[in-house]
Amino acid sequence: MELRPITGRRRIAALVTTVTAVAGAMVLALTPGTASAVTTWHTGSGRPALAVVGNRLYVAWAGSSGTAAAKELVFGYSTNQGADIVKLDSTEHVPQDEGAAIDGDGTGAYVAWPAGDNGDTLTAFYYSGTAKTCRTAFTGVTSPHAPALVNDRAGNRYLAWTDPSGHVNVGRLDSSGCATTHTLALTDRHTFADTSPAGPALMFDESGSSNLGVVIAWTGTDPAHTLDVATYNSNGTLTARSHVTSPVGATDGPGLSSADSDVYIGFRGTDGGFHLAYSEGCNPTCFNDASSGNPQASGGIGMVGGYRVANLWSYFDATGHLVISHF
Repeated sequence: MELRPITGRRRIAALVTTVTAVAGAMVLALTPGTASAVTTWHTGSGRPALAVVGNRLYVAWAGSSGTAAAKELVFGYSTNQGADIVKLDSTEHVPQDEGAAIDGDGTGAYVAWPAGDNGDTLTAFYYSGTAKTCRTAFTGVTSPHAPALVNDRAGNRYLAWTDPSGHVNVGRLDSSGCATTHTLALTDRHTFADTSPAGPALMFDESGSSNLGVVIAWTGTDPAHTLDVATYNSNGTLTARSHVTSPVGATDGPGLSSADSDVYIGFRGTDGGFHLAYSEGCNPTCFNDASSGNPQASGGIGMVGGYRVANLWSYFDATGHLVISHF
């Protein structure tokens, strides 16, 4: 299917222009339906994680406190799209320049991360909306990078990560024992030949056009660090493979989102700038980098969006401050 410069591209251009203009601002009012950004006073590194549950925007990131191997993992929420963030937990630790994954379930949110104070063991908990519960460390499963979480709207929740050898992995996060044993389980693990120097991204595509299902994206280990994209199937295979056509490669973990018949990938390019690529209903996917490479980002890009939630993306700017943008 041919890519066309429709409203999605115009929206991207407006977003980049707006964010560039407010790069030095601390807090700006957000207007739904227009490109807008909040540069918070929070500092950190790596790729932030986002999830929308009701009127709450959950956020998690690698904070500034702690050692390089074990920075505090900050987890909180905002009811005004990032202008104010209520911190819920900062007792966990994650490697510097990495981060966590969040996935909402309509009531609360699941959080997963490589525990920097436990050999980068993948660990997860569930936040019920009022309390943290079912914290589980998956013994023997480690990752040096931030993982990704998504659910397929049918009760299946997937966790993706890169293992110590760089291979892309996907498993199912089973919460069926949470109510009784107060633990989570990691099942149906599949390890792929594909490798990446960063953590992958996940999303569920119900954009109304391509409807690709569970989509995974990762930064390639080829010299150009091309972003690769595929559909993850319940039988543990990757299909509808494609890559992002861009003059620059990616340096960190990407972000994924979908809306208005488009699938979006956000990433920090090898030029240090934020890039946003989109695919207009292509199946298999085809992505074109439609952004200018600004503003400057210091790490990976976190994104959330879909048919039922607003599209937001987040990153740390050149000064290390957390930025959350709505478009």
